[in-house]
Amino acid sequence: MAPVIPSAKLTLKYGLYACDFDPLDADRLICGGGGGASRTGVGNAISVLNTSNNEIRLSSEIELSRDEDSVTTLAAGQRKGRTTLVYAGINSSEEDIAKGKNEHFRVFGVDQASKAKSATGPKIAELSRSSFFSSKEASTYQRLLRLSPTTSETTHQVGAAATGATGLSKSGDIAVFDVSTTGSLGPKLRGKLELSKEAMDLDITQVGDDAWQLVYCDDYELHVMDIGKKTCHDPSPVYEMTQDEAIGSKIRPSFRSVRYLTSHSVMTVSNLPKAGGAILHGFRLPANSDQAKARLAASVVLPKNVTRATGLAVRNLSPPSTPSAPQGNTQFAIAVAGQDYSVSLYTMDYQTLGDIGLMANLHPITTLKAVHPSPISGLAFSHFIPPKSGTSRAAPTLKLASIGSMGNTVVVHALPLRRLPDKSASARRGGPPRPQRYVIALKSHGPSPAALLVVTAVVVCLLAALLQGVLEVRGLSGPVVGARRVVPATWQSPMRGGGGGGVAAAGAQGGAGEFLTGLSARRGGDGDAVVLSAEGAEVRVDAHDAERYGDAREWGDLPASQKAAWKERLEQAGHWGEEMGEAVFKGVLFADLAGAVGHMVGG
Repeated sequence: MAPVIPSAKLTLKYGLYACDFDPLDADRLICGGGGGASRTGVGNAISVLNTSNNEIRLSSEIELSRDEDSVTTLAAGQRKGRTTLVYAGINSSEEDIAKGKNEHFRVFGVDQASKAKSATGPKIAELSRSSFFSSKEASTYQRLLRLSPTTSETTHQVGAAATGATGLSKSGDIAVFDVSTTGSLGPKLRGKLELSKEAMDLDITQVGDDAWQLVYCDDYELHVMDIGKKTCHDPSPVYEMTQDEAIGSKIRPSFRSVRYLTSHSVMTVSNLPKAGGAILHGFRLPANSDQAKARLAASVVLPKNVTRATGLAVRNLSPPSTPSAPQGNTQFAIAVAGQDYSVSLYTMDYQTLGDIGLMANLHPITTLKAVHPSPISGLAFSHFIPPKSGTSRAAPTLKLASIGSMGNTVVVHALPLRRLPDKSASARRGGPPRPQRYVIALKSHGPSPAALLVVTAVVVCLLAALLQGVLEVRGLSGPVVGARRVVPATWQSPMRGGGGGGVAAAGAQGGAGEFLTGLSARRGGDGDAVVLSAEGAEVRVDAHDAERYGDAREWGDLPASQKAAWKERLEQAGHWGEEMGEAVFKGVLFADLAGAVGHMVGG
C-alpha cells in the first residue's frame, strides 16, 4: 500500500514556470510565470507563498509588465539584511530585443514579513536588470538558471545561466557570473561558453573556500568546468552516454536533467528514445577532470508509467558544515517529474569509506500520481535545517513543491523525517553525544525477488522435464512426460529394469535393431530360448520357463492380433520400426499379450 503523504494545493491566476524555496526559510516558496507578452489577458507575476501548517497561503505578489515575457527561470539566493535576493530570467519586450537590448537577468528583493498583525505581506521589489546574451531573436530566452548553495553566513555566490530557443536552433550559450550582498546587487559576469549543442541542464556547486564547479549536459555528453577565485578553466567532457549503460539495451538514452549530490558526484535523469522510459544515473566525478572520466555508480529504471522524465530535484539531508569539509554519511531525497503529471520519489544512501564515497540503496518510496492536471513545469525541495534539541515538538519534514504550467497549480508535499544516530562517528565516554542526522521516515523498497524466483522456478521445471525426457528416451525411466511417444524409434534405447532371470533389454545397448537381432544369440547356460513378455509399458527378456511361459510361441505361430499388438508394443519401447521388417523376430519366443491391440494402446 502506498504511503499517505500530507499535501496542500493552491491555484494562482497565471501559468507557473519556475519555483524555488528560500534557502533560509523552509516555509517560504517563491514562484514565477505568466502569459508572456501576448494579449491573452494573463499577466506576468512573481508570488511569495507561505507553506507552513500543511497549507499554502499567498503572502505577497508583484505583477510584472505585460509587454515583456513571462518568468522562465527563478532562483532564491542569499540575504542582504532582512531581504532575500531572488534572481529571475525575464525577456525584455520584443521591441527592445529587436534593438539589441534584452535585459533578461533580473534581481528582486523579498523582505521578511513583519510580525505586526496589521502588516501586509512581505514587499517584493525589482532591484537590478542585466544582460548576458546579445541575441536579437525573440525566440531566444534564459532557459536555465542555477546558483551555488548558500548558508546564513554566505555573502558571495557563483551562478550560471544558459540560453534556450523556441525554434530549431541547436546552439547555445552559458554565462558564469558572481552575485554578492556587498556592493552592487547586480551580477558580475565571469565568462561565457559558446556551445555547439544547447545545454539540456546545468548545476553549480562550491567545492572549496574559493573554488566552484559547473556541470552541464547536452543530449549525450556530461561536461564539467572548474571555476577558481578569478579564473574559469575550459570545460572538459567527463562522460558520454553509450548504448549499453545501466540496462544493457542497444538504444542510447539522452540526458534530461543533472544535479549535484556532493562536490564529487552528480545525479542525472535520462530518457530512452521513442518514449521508451526513463533512468536515474548516479555518477562519481573524477578528481581531475582533465585526465579522468566519470564513473557510473548507481542506476535505476523509473516505473513503466513514466515514459519520459521532465524534471529532477535532489536534496542532501546532511550537507557538510562548510564547502571544504568532507561529506559524511547522508541520505539524498530525489524527485522525478514524469510526462503523465506524476512525481516519482526515491532515496539514496551515501556512505563514506575513508576518502571514498559510495552510493547505495537507490530505491523508490512511492509514485505520486496525477499531482497536477497539466504538465509539471518545476520541482523544488526545501532546504532542511535540523531543529535544535528541545526547540520543536513538531516532527520535522522535508517539503517538495511542484508547479503546473497550464493548470496554474502549486502543490506542496510534506515528507516526514526521522532522526538517525550517526554510527560512523565514535562516541567518547564523558564526551559529547554522537551527532544526529535525519533521513526520510518513509520506507523505500528494493527490487522485488518475486520475478527472479518465478523465472528460476520455470527454468528449473523446464530443465527437469528435459532431463526426464532424456531418461525416458534412453530407457532409464518409465513414462512421465511421454517422450518416447514423440521421438523417432531409431533415437530410442531399450527399456531397462531388474528382477527375475533377466531384465528388459538389459544387455541391449545401442539402437532398436541391435536389441532384436541380438536376442537369438542370448541363451541360458543350458541352451534355453529367450522369451519376450510385457508388464505394463515395459518389455522384458527372460530365459524360457515352461511353467511360466507355457503359451509362448514363435513369431510365425502368433495370430495376427498378437503380431499387431507386439509390433506396437516394441515400436513404443523403441525396439522395432517398420523399416526393420519381421526377420528380426526369428528365433525369439513371444508371450501372449492380454487384451491384444486394445491393451497395447491403453499401455
